[in-house]
Amino acid sequence: MRAKAGIDLLYEKSSAFMQSELRIVLLSPAQATPDRLKRRKRDGATGIVLNLAKGEKEAARGATGRVKRAGLDLYYWIEVARCPELADAHPEWMASLQGHPEWRRRFPGTPEPAVGEVVKNYPWVPIRYREAFDAHLRRVEGLVQELPPAKGIFLNDLQAAPSACGCGNPLCRWVPDYGPIRTAAMLPPDAAARFVAAVQKLFPGSEIIPVWTTECEEHDMAKGAACHGVPCFTGVCWYAYTEQLMPVARASRILAALLPYRAFGRDDPRYGPPAGWVRHALATFAQMPPRRKGEAIPAERIVAVLQGWDVTSKERQAQIQRAREAGARGYVLAEMEIQQGWEPRIVKVQPTPAADATQEHPAHGK
Repeated sequence: MRAKAGIDLLYEKSSAFMQSELRIVLLSPAQATPDRLKRRKRDGATGIVLNLAKGEKEAARGATGRVKRAGLDLYYWIEVARCPELADAHPEWMASLQGHPEWRRRFPGTPEPAVGEVVKNYPWVPIRYREAFDAHLRRVEGLVQELPPAKGIFLNDLQAAPSACGCGNPLCRWVPDYGPIRTAAMLPPDAAARFVAAVQKLFPGSEIIPVWTTECEEHDMAKGAACHGVPCFTGVCWYAYTEQLMPVARASRILAALLPYRAFGRDDPRYGPPAGWVRHALATFAQMPPRRKGEAIPAERIVAVLQGWDVTSKERQAQIQRAREAGARGYVLAEMEIQQGWEPRIVKVQPTPAADATQEHPAHGK
């Protein structure tokens, strides 16, 4: 029998498990052409998740009609924290790069901030700030309003920004400000859960699916590795991560995990087979929270968000296989690139009094 070619390999339907597996493709409205949707349906996709962005309402409306005519379930994808629109309008709401200076190895030309300045992380505007929380909620409402109801809405980047503690690791996202200068009022650790609940109230007919990014790993602490000598893994990072994740897990039936293994620099043989980090990262949802005062989240509650851009068909297939081996609820294959870039910007600030913050940062290590 002749082997299937190309993307057909990604959607094998040979087991009972596959009958309930979510097999979703993330596309921009422009990518959702009738021909492409027909091919994805033929290949076995169960749904399409359309990216919603400012200025693309009419394009999105047209794409929703094409998805429905193709006989595929309709979902929406909304990028939350990484938001140039809000970052440009309110630079004081951006996360900052304080604390550890190891991030500077990635941006060696960045000058030191003067008095009355702070280095911000552009274009990341986390919902952990009270002001940003409200602005993001209005933005999400505006993006979805007047569009046909979706089966689900994926909310990506509900944590803080990459390199949260200043280590330079793109997976370190546990706090918006690891330092004394704060330019917005901090919300408690359950901010993400409250945001999901608020969006659910706006759109009760759609399942709201929070997309979570896992944290650093023990080997990242080595010099030259992702945390470059900063003891993130043994410090507060995973404790804070778990404290924020547990309310989300209690409130949401299904979660998603952001796992673009190559974009995150996790295409590493230490994880075993090709795309082995996908399986490893999914396992951390059950393994790590109990070690950090939380509860295990089984993989069957998690949808793996996989990298479908800048990879080969074989690499897509490997990621899907690793997600299945981990027992994931299904996957979103992102054929649209999920932007995760960040860069330092020096911003003049008027700090918010520390009394506005709801919790101080515990010691992280030197």
